[in-house]
Amino acid sequence: MAPLRIGYIGVGMRSLGFTDFIKRHPGEFELVAVAELNLDKARVVLDHFQLAAELMEDHEALTARDDLDAVMVLTPDYAHADPAISAIRNGKHVFIEKPLATTLADCDRVIAAAEGTATVVYIGFNMRHTPVHEKIFNLIRSGELGRVTTIEANEWYNGGKTYFRRWHRLRRFGGGLWLTKACHDFDLVTWIAGGRPTSIYAVDSLSHYRHRAGVGPRCRDCAEKATCPDYYDINKPYEHPLMETYRNMQLQMDQSVEWAPDICLWNSAKDTFDNGMAILTYDNDIRASYTVNVLGARTTRQMKVVGTLAMVEGDLEEGIVKYYHRHDEGRNRVYDLNAEIEGGHGGADERLMRDFLHCCRTGAAPRSGLAEGRLAVELSTAATRSADLGQVIHLNGRGPQPAGAAIQNNAAARPR
Repeated sequence: MAPLRIGYIGVGMRSLGFTDFIKRHPGEFELVAVAELNLDKARVVLDHFQLAAELMEDHEALTARDDLDAVMVLTPDYAHADPAISAIRNGKHVFIEKPLATTLADCDRVIAAAEGTATVVYIGFNMRHTPVHEKIFNLIRSGELGRVTTIEANEWYNGGKTYFRRWHRLRRFGGGLWLTKACHDFDLVTWIAGGRPTSIYAVDSLSHYRHRAGVGPRCRDCAEKATCPDYYDINKPYEHPLMETYRNMQLQMDQSVEWAPDICLWNSAKDTFDNGMAILTYDNDIRASYTVNVLGARTTRQMKVVGTLAMVEGDLEEGIVKYYHRHDEGRNRVYDLNAEIEGGHGGADERLMRDFLHCCRTGAAPRSGLAEGRLAVELSTAATRSADLGQVIHLNGRGPQPAGAAIQNNAAARPR
């Protein structure tokens, strides 16, 4: 069978993992063309992987090509909708890196474009594909836990400081961390819960990376760079090949203070948080909590699900799920899933790409499609509004948009 012919729209950190997979599986995927406003940045990626894909700046010209089967939308979050709609209208299958969009209005535009077509629109919620989360999901659906009562999900991220150097730090580009980061986990918890969310209450704080006098504006300029634990030397090569390629991409980007890859974490303009918690209720009498903290000393996702018969605990970094029965300790067991883990994000990325390929070839429904993508944006924007207002937000399927939604698509001063 011929490989699926792919075109990228946008090139960033996430594209490195996808391109690595494509390079290692030439019989399954072929990268044919890349549309990117910053062609020098895109060339770094193609040169690293020694791929001969055609470069262009116009995403509409890319989606109109006859030599493509599918398009992967890998732009900054605020710029997902228009390329996705263009690809759908040109009859291409579409992979949209999470989230679907940064506003419900843009979600609905993509959904309207896909209605009545045979196009596969796949949302990149890779957490649904980890062996750890699949095991938890399957144990619940098998009935071994009895009736689920509560779900606890935690994300600790040791690399979270980089959000305050990237475009994610500004809501007008990423919607804030309740969207750009937590949409993964809102989707995951909802998938595990198997119900419809009815309310959300969120609190958050920028507790650490607040303004400091006398530092910055970029690491390269800073008087304290010799002693700052967060100092980033943009000119120091990485040993890891993919990270070194990403550094070389950064060197092709805007080096002015606003978008410098080594902008000061403390004094960069930002309107999002570094830690937050949310409580969700579901229509099937399940309650869930979610904590995101990008100041963690280790990077992992943890989940605990308590049912009327048993409970399970999973840790993504450890690759382990533990099962505890309420009444019979002899049934307790540990699932070591490390042998099933291949690739990034706890083994999710490899499985995600294979599932996208399967859906494009067979027309099967994506594990996470447009309905799931919209619901995650509804939850994320509701969490943002809840934290802003200090109120519980009740969900009715047409959820609220965050304050400032009207400027989400403002392309002025956009990162390149």
